[in-house]
Amino acid sequence: MTIRKHRSTHVSSALLLFLVLISELAVTFSAQAATTIVSVYPSSVTAGVGQDFSINVNIQSVLNLYGWEFKLNWSASLLDVSSVIEGSFLRTGGDTFFSYIVNSTEGYVIVDCTMLGTIPGVSGDGVLATMTFHVKNSGECLLGLYSIVLLDSLEAPIVCQDTDGFWQSSVPHDVAITDVNISPIIILSGDFVNINVTTQNQGSYEESFNVTVYSNSQIINLLTVLLSSGSSTVIPFSWNTSGFGKGEYTISASASIVLGEVDTGDNSQIASDKVTILYDGHDVAVIDVNTSKTIVCQGYITLISANIKNFGTFYENIEVTIFANTSMIERRELTLTSGSSTTVTLMWNTTGFAYGNYTISAYAWPVPNETDTGDNTFVDGVVTVVLAGDLNDDGIVDYRDINRVARMFGKTPSDPQWDPNNDIIEDGIIDYRDINVPSRNYGKTRP
Repeated sequence: MTIRKHRSTHVSSALLLFLVLISELAVTFSAQAATTIVSVYPSSVTAGVGQDFSINVNIQSVLNLYGWEFKLNWSASLLDVSSVIEGSFLRTGGDTFFSYIVNSTEGYVIVDCTMLGTIPGVSGDGVLATMTFHVKNSGECLLGLYSIVLLDSLEAPIVCQDTDGFWQSSVPHDVAITDVNISPIIILSGDFVNINVTTQNQGSYEESFNVTVYSNSQIINLLTVLLSSGSSTVIPFSWNTSGFGKGEYTISASASIVLGEVDTGDNSQIASDKVTILYDGHDVAVIDVNTSKTIVCQGYITLISANIKNFGTFYENIEVTIFANTSMIERRELTLTSGSSTTVTLMWNTTGFAYGNYTISAYAWPVPNETDTGDNTFVDGVVTVVLAGDLNDDGIVDYRDINRVARMFGKTPSDPQWDPNNDIIEDGIIDYRDINVPSRNYGKTRP
């Protein structure tokens, strides 16, 4: 009995172990058997002539994805591609190399991306790429995916299904602000400004909606408009500037969203010019400061731009000083007529500046008889001076810094992925001269 009982227990344990193994294999097989899908999202888009729209190419239920490529086509007579941007999916697992080629004549794009280094692939769901289109003509077309290649970290192909997208230009309900025109643009407080707002009904139905005009965020006026399908009108507004002080004012107009409207991106418009209300006397100001980089290698340059404005009613001779912390970078002299502005741009050569953070500021020296000097100083953000080639500011120049520049090779400011910090030479293109800086300093550490 004892032997039989022992054998029964042994068999039961073996059977239990077998069932556990079968269960684990079934779970593994089920995970591997999940269908990988590459799709256009949203699957259907409506956007009218002159508008832009964006789609994502998404991936679902993928295991160990290391690299991918897809092609997508459209009607070249109806649409143009304005940008192609890498999605975040692969980048969650490490550094990537992303590229694309657009054929605007035939209407297709080839997009590919791969991870870098001996690292595992990425699993799950996410965005491979985002594409923005501009609508040239009315109509409809397929946004068709084809020639999809997915590879895992062992360079084995991953089978997938694909789902196309679709675009059409017809819009049942859609109103828009197409222009905001203002005059005059330089005034004294209490003067009137004429604001003409052009609004359009781009939908298929007659619409009643409100048009609101703003000065910065303050409402100037609101009017109700009735427009038939396809028609447009110019609505005149008048802004009494009594009570508004010296400064620059952004004028904008917004159309209220009508029932059933989907495309609301063009319901608002900002005037191309700002209204300047002058101070009746002598008054200069620094209204903006910008730097071309947030990280600059020691011994190399970065551009600094300061926007100076004459808010007074007199012609002024102005002196402007640019500082890094309390160290003077440069001093400039300029002249400005009443209400005019100019941008002073200079190159900051960081030779001799210690490693660390520098707050960039500009100061316009008060002109004779100026009383309001509170806006004569403008403080920008921080620029960090680092060891030459140490672009991630971790105290050592290594492969991470070289890789950071290499991934941006060939890019210029017109590219949506442009990172000015990688343009070490500051010549408007990331090339071998920029890669050469961390390469020559490889292994150096910050004292």
